[in-house]
Amino acid sequence: MSFLDLDLDLELQQQLIETGFTEPTAIQRQAIPAILDGQDLLATAPTGSGKTLAYLLPALQHLLDQPPREGASPRALVLAPTRELASQILRVAAPLCEALGLVCAQVVGGVPYGNQKQLLEDGMDLLVATPGRLLELDEKAWLDLSDASFAVVDEADRMLDLGFQDPLKAVASLLPLEHQTLMFSATLESDAIANLAGALLRPDAARIAVSEARAVAGHIDHAILRADNEAHKLALFKALITDPGIDQALVFVASRRQVEQWVAIVRDLGIMCDGLHGEMGQGERTLHIKQLRRGRLKVLIATDVASRGLDLARISHVINLNLPLKADTYVHRAGRAGRDGSAGTVWSIVDTPDWPKVGRIERYLKQALPRLTLKGLEPSKSEPQAPRKTKKPKSKTSGKAKSGKKATARGTASAKKPAGKRKTA
Repeated sequence: MSFLDLDLDLELQQQLIETGFTEPTAIQRQAIPAILDGQDLLATAPTGSGKTLAYLLPALQHLLDQPPREGASPRALVLAPTRELASQILRVAAPLCEALGLVCAQVVGGVPYGNQKQLLEDGMDLLVATPGRLLELDEKAWLDLSDASFAVVDEADRMLDLGFQDPLKAVASLLPLEHQTLMFSATLESDAIANLAGALLRPDAARIAVSEARAVAGHIDHAILRADNEAHKLALFKALITDPGIDQALVFVASRRQVEQWVAIVRDLGIMCDGLHGEMGQGERTLHIKQLRRGRLKVLIATDVASRGLDLARISHVINLNLPLKADTYVHRAGRAGRDGSAGTVWSIVDTPDWPKVGRIERYLKQALPRLTLKGLEPSKSEPQAPRKTKKPKSKTSGKAKSGKKATARGTASAKKPAGKRKTA
């Protein structure tokens, strides 16, 4: 199938050809026809699968099918959980909109209100926004979404992680009664996603899952390096970050304080480096990302604000100095390396306090993470063992004891099954 087989405007197809897009990806092949048919949609697709165009192309087609905009209200709205993702979406949309004679803009936090008031007064066809700032502008009576009949919630699972469930419902209440809503999420399995979909989507919404979301792309190598202590961890990191095979590296840490600490360490090695965290102003965050894209930085130290939404073509390596709390975030971090099918590498330096997260990630991925050692920097301690489950004491009542014994046996049998699956995976 090519984009020519999809029911898209010829002018839009021409823009795709000129920008090098010829064949739709799996998520695009399945999602675009359903969206063009006017269906609400709940979809999941792995990182780097072409998800953004899967909803942007129907959004642009929706705009082309409408009469010219008269008021200031956008007619299509894309909601993103972070400023970085909003900026990434706008980077994809802007050249297409310009070629089609459409206007797009973004509204995110960390930007002066006055500038955004002027944007909203001037009006646009497509608005990319974070929900928190959008509601702040609504409170000032600057926002008009009365014509926004096409709405997208991108990375819905991340929205929930950030506590945006109620803000999303509040934004939905500002849309016209008749509107189409799309939700994209890294997972469709949680009750929270189901509840959000029930609140935002029509009951007959289509559901699409193009592949197993719990996977690191096959072109990305990843491995665990065990660290005995902080000094050992530092030595391992210095050895890895000076590897000549690195084009650019994205290093993940747990907090703003650690960002500043590790930036200083990398700079002391004579490597151009900067940091990125959620408390940083939007202007500074944008500058650091631009510096990385222009090749003026080799290393970016970041919190999980950079785990999604950043499309940085030259990131060859991701290094985890702290594993994430949630196993699916590991997959998103890994997805920053090896963009567009190029080879990528993920190294995770794990000390003893962080070790329980390894098992959590392996259970999520249903595979063991490869172990890696560096000559001269091998760990002196043995690998920590997973804690054994303690048996519940038997009840004094014989009948209850038998019931408890059966339950324990069933629990043991069921616990063995996933391990068998991992061996065959």
